[in-house]
Order: sequence, then structure tokens, then C-alpha cells
Amino acid sequence: MWLEAISLTFGAIGAISGAWFIYDRLYPFKRFSWKKAEKAAEKIAREMIADNFSPTLIIGIGRGGAIMGALISGCLGHRPLLVIDRKYEWKKGDRIEDMIFKVDIPKEFLEKVLIVAGEVHSGNTMKLYSRYVESIGGKDVRRATFFYEEGSTINVEYIGIKSHKKNVLMPWMFSKSYLRADRHPV
Repeated sequence: MWLEAISLTFGAIGAISGAWFIYDRLYPFKRFSWKKAEKAAEKIAREMIADNFSPTLIIGIGRGGAIMGALISGCLGHRPLLVIDRKYEWKKGDRIEDMIFKVDIPKEFLEKVLIVAGEVHSGNTMKLYSRYVESIGGKDVRRATFFYEEGSTINVEYIGIKSHKKNVLMPWMFSKSYLRADRHPV
């Protein structure tokens, strides 16, 4: 009797695991919700408070960084927010990152800087902005992101969601045909 119960339990666990595996392979696209972004911003803000890090300036990189930066700023009682987009070009199959323009930031805002991206895949854009802020006098520069792809080449102190999945739609991506800039051009 108890052997049958154990067999049925393990059989059910196996069936559920198999169904989940098949679903994960057939439907690799996943979309994060706005609620998930809001919860991630709250998580990041709580971690920053626990670390006693209160930014004097939040710099958002691109659309996702602008949104997450604004959410984090709101969770912290509205810190100053600067949003800068980036540009890139493809040379011999490699993506070359650059800032659209250099920003002159007053020194009093450079005490504690939080650089925010919506998502970090390779880490190159985050590196570019971190180096720039440090070069203009940023003293305590930290990084945050909504989505961090495992295997990135930069350390990000505050992460909302960490995953190995590549084709995940962020809340600010309104179409499945959205092409990330880190993909090779067609």
C-alpha cells in the first residue's frame, strides 16, 4: 500500500517535471510584467537601504534604464535622475558602444552614483557608463539592473532578476518582433 503511494507520488513529480521541460522548450519567449518591474525596483531599493547606499544621482541608460531608474528613484523618495541613451555601430561583426553625448555633471551629484540599465547581457554598455562616471569624478559608483543575464562580464551590485534566458521580453518591449541591439544586424 505505502509502496503504491510512493510510486504514484514519484510518477506525478516526473509527469510535472516532464511537462515543464517540454513547455520551457516549446515556448522559450517569456514576457516580464510591469508588476515584476515594480517588485524588482522595490527589491533593489531595499538592498540599497540595507547597504546604506543613498545615491546623490541615478543615471538611467536607455529606455529600460529610464524606467527602472525612475521606479528606483521613487522607491527611495525621489533621487535626481539623469537619462542618457547610447549609440552603437557594427564593425566586422562586433558591436562598438559609445555614448550619444558626454554630460557635464556637477561635482555634488557625483558623491554616490547609481547607474541603472533595464537589462544587462554582455555588460559592455554598463562598463562604458561606469568608466565615464568614474573619469569625471564619480566617487562611489554602483550599478543596478532589472534583468541580469548570467555570464555578463561586469559585476552589478543590485539585480532585480537573474537568468540565463536570452530571448525575454521586458515590459517596455511591446512586440515579439523587437530586436535587441546586442544581436547582429540582419
